[in-house]
Amino acid sequence: MNQQVSGLLQIAFPYPVWLRGEVAATPRPNRSGHAYFQLVEPSPTGAGQHAASIDCTLFKGSRQRVIQEFARAGLVFDLKEGMNIRAIGRVSLWDAAGRYQFIIERIDPAWQYADQVQHLRKLVDKLTKEGVLEKNGELDFPSLPLRIGLITSKDSAAHHDFMHGLRESGFPFEVFVSWGVMQGTDTASSIIAALNRLLSVPALDAVVITRGGGSSLDLAWFNDEGIARAISQMPWPVISGIGHEIDTTLPDYISHTRAKTPTHAADILVNAVADIHDTVESLANILQKTAFSGFSKADSRLSTLAELLSNSVGMISGVRKRELDMLNAWILKQSSDKLQNLGTLLSKLAGRFVDTVSGEFPYHRKRELQECTRRLIAVSERRLDSANIEMKNYALLTTAVDPVQMYERGWAAVRDSDGNLLKSVRNIRKDNEIHITLSDGEIHATTNKIVRRTKEDCNE
Repeated sequence: MNQQVSGLLQIAFPYPVWLRGEVAATPRPNRSGHAYFQLVEPSPTGAGQHAASIDCTLFKGSRQRVIQEFARAGLVFDLKEGMNIRAIGRVSLWDAAGRYQFIIERIDPAWQYADQVQHLRKLVDKLTKEGVLEKNGELDFPSLPLRIGLITSKDSAAHHDFMHGLRESGFPFEVFVSWGVMQGTDTASSIIAALNRLLSVPALDAVVITRGGGSSLDLAWFNDEGIARAISQMPWPVISGIGHEIDTTLPDYISHTRAKTPTHAADILVNAVADIHDTVESLANILQKTAFSGFSKADSRLSTLAELLSNSVGMISGVRKRELDMLNAWILKQSSDKLQNLGTLLSKLAGRFVDTVSGEFPYHRKRELQECTRRLIAVSERRLDSANIEMKNYALLTTAVDPVQMYERGWAAVRDSDGNLLKSVRNIRKDNEIHITLSDGEIHATTNKIVRRTKEDCNE
């Protein structure tokens, strides 16, 4: 009877057929290398018995061909319970046991990959609707990320590549490693535990989750909803550097920043620190140039004013003296305020970078900035002291030749009838009206005699 039924099956199914279903239990090859398992069609209600099931056999020779096909597709063949597969094979009946079975010849690797992609897409859509997907990405990325948490497998290539990238930069990164399982059934629980351990490290700037390349099935362990929800609740930005550039996993969507490789994850951090370092150096150079330029202009203006003062000192009145005093005070105040503001800006910028880091590189920069600041302040103080002394000397000279002071000592100013100051007897004639200004009033008079003096008379 079994032989007749087997013959009927061969007539009904003369050619291999495609089946798709869910692996009911993890198959284990026997000593001969054959694997036996069941494919099932789950119940539509999700509970109770399966809607259908069939015994499957994957003989050793077919199994080797399947492994090679998966390898060419960049996948690792590893049948597990709950996995959806699409397989081609023959329908047969084992005569000795009367067992109806499906003998698998090939398993479609593309179908397996498509199933993973569909699963990932469903998770992304679900987390997007719940508002979970964007939470970590909304955190501000620090401008100076030097305290880094790292989640990876111990002594892995990803670990060494990432650390090498940080060390090569010369910046003083502090890395706090929390080891985790990066493949297999324990992946999700291990990564969640590693994230929770890093919560006890104070003042972390960012956390990197990284592992090297692998098959799509290896990386599929990261497509876990629990990992995504844990990342979304973390207080620091997470960088996902899982697999190669072409690989995409759920942490790539949920994390603040996606890195193509472990080395790229290190580059992201190094570039961020390099940017703030370049900014501090640029501002320090601008500060130095601006400060010296400002003092040079102030010095030039003081020299010009001093020259004008010297040329016209004999005619400066009390009003001009007050204006000069006010100008002197303004110059001193503006110079002092500018120095103070620029020094404060430099201190803040240098403090953000130099004072928060350690190591050979930042101490070198700190010494340069401190020396620049010291020289700037010393030169500025000497310039201000010199300008102040010079202005005081001009003020004393102005006071000495102030017309009011000269009137009190017996001097007088003589003007013609038009109010012009008489500097020579050549500018006046006999019987001309003149006005003589003294300390306490004026005399209006008329000339009746003019006596000219020669240089020899003056010398005698």
